[in-house]
Amino acid sequence: MQRMTGIDPMFIYSDTPETPMEIAYACLFDPSSLPGGYAFERVAAVLQTRIPTLPPFRRRLMPVPLGLDHPRWVDDPDFDLANHLHRVALPAPGGEAEFRAKVAEVMSRPLTPEQPPWEMHVVEGMADGMVGLIAKVHHSVVDGVAGADMLAKLLDLTPEGSAVTEPGPPWMPARLPSRAQLMTDALPTFLRSPIRGLRAAREVGRTAVRLARCAVDDRLGPVSIPLGAPDTFESPVGGDRAVAFAELSMTEVRALKARFGSTINDVVLGMCSGALRSHLAAHGQDVESPLVAVVPVSLREDTDGAAVGNQLSAMFVPLANDKKTPLERLRTVTAASASCKGQERAVGYGPLGTRMTEALPPAFAKTMIQLGVRSGVLRKLRAGNLMVSNVPGPDFPLYFAGMELRAVYPLGPVIDGVALNVTVQSYREWLFVGINACASAVPDLPGLTRAMVDELSVLCRMAAGAGEQRQPTRGQPPAVHRPASTPGAIRRVGAPTPI
Repeated sequence: MQRMTGIDPMFIYSDTPETPMEIAYACLFDPSSLPGGYAFERVAAVLQTRIPTLPPFRRRLMPVPLGLDHPRWVDDPDFDLANHLHRVALPAPGGEAEFRAKVAEVMSRPLTPEQPPWEMHVVEGMADGMVGLIAKVHHSVVDGVAGADMLAKLLDLTPEGSAVTEPGPPWMPARLPSRAQLMTDALPTFLRSPIRGLRAAREVGRTAVRLARCAVDDRLGPVSIPLGAPDTFESPVGGDRAVAFAELSMTEVRALKARFGSTINDVVLGMCSGALRSHLAAHGQDVESPLVAVVPVSLREDTDGAAVGNQLSAMFVPLANDKKTPLERLRTVTAASASCKGQERAVGYGPLGTRMTEALPPAFAKTMIQLGVRSGVLRKLRAGNLMVSNVPGPDFPLYFAGMELRAVYPLGPVIDGVALNVTVQSYREWLFVGINACASAVPDLPGLTRAMVDELSVLCRMAAGAGEQRQPTRGQPPAVHRPASTPGAIRRVGAPTPI
């Protein structure tokens, strides 16, 4: 039995049927070099041996009676892999649109309660011979960095590493704790709640002082307060999701990073600025009000990078969609991001969130958050218009059940008031972009990914100079090569038209 700590409980209390706090990875695997070809039974056998070594995959949540304390993680004695591993087939023709529709369907349906909060869908029937995998887990289990690490633990460095034909030794979980055991375990923490309240009040005071210091410190630039972003995408979030994918060349992104003294994240934010300007203009919406991106910041040290749970703070970065040229947008976002990064380090929103979560009585916290969501108050006080996350990944190939991982598209949750989530993850020489959005709030997501790729194309041309020609990036990236004879390959989404 393990107590939820940090900000993890807030992801549970924020859950609604329309806004489940879940993250996912949509992956494509190539089985072409696998002896004997792909077999679903092989995938199930690999998972059967790995699950006992990954406690978060076999734990479920149990609430503490009377709301005395945050929920407890406990081993699920009724764990059955069949409840979590699903086999699905795409309808014909099994192409990119059908795969996106299947991922959107999975993201639209909350996880089953009273079970370990994760599921995997093995996607068959793809026209190019690939095998898809949609892995979804609740955000209370992992943040983006820990999620990438957990996914990596399911994968191997060589095709031979996952050649498993026999299930591992049986896993013997303990019984579920009784109500009395849960209350007994929670009682010491409950009795210390006044002390936690005092600590939270002290942290609020310290944060206010640090924020005031930032306001008068010219070196940090304008203070970015996480309230009252523009009303773009402000409509209430429904349960239906839309998703879109793209791939961006890491070589090109690194070149821009070096050329303009930016970071990888700055380049991503700059591309988002230009793409959103084009997207909003195409749909007759305001482009002159700078949108605000909520940018998660990992607080993990090198020594605890593999720890589960959430270790996060956040920056609130004004985007540059009001600027007219790509270079102006990139330079503006780079300066704003540096300012917000300095403010985040000086203020420390992460410790404040942790102290507040520890101090608030669970029953009160959940009631107030749910009331804020359903009344629309949290939407009106939105911290931003979209979430933009950047998760580092490996630069070497990975394998699952003998199949090579060709593409990995990360997807983050959407919440009321922040109906658009853009997540990127590096893998080998590509940045894979996954966009998750409320289907009714953000139209034409494939158009938004095309605009991102176009923005990168123009940025590279402008950075290289008018007299230099850049190799066109149309078509399928090296990371997702298929045999030339394979029909119907999922191409690179949003390849730009050569200029």
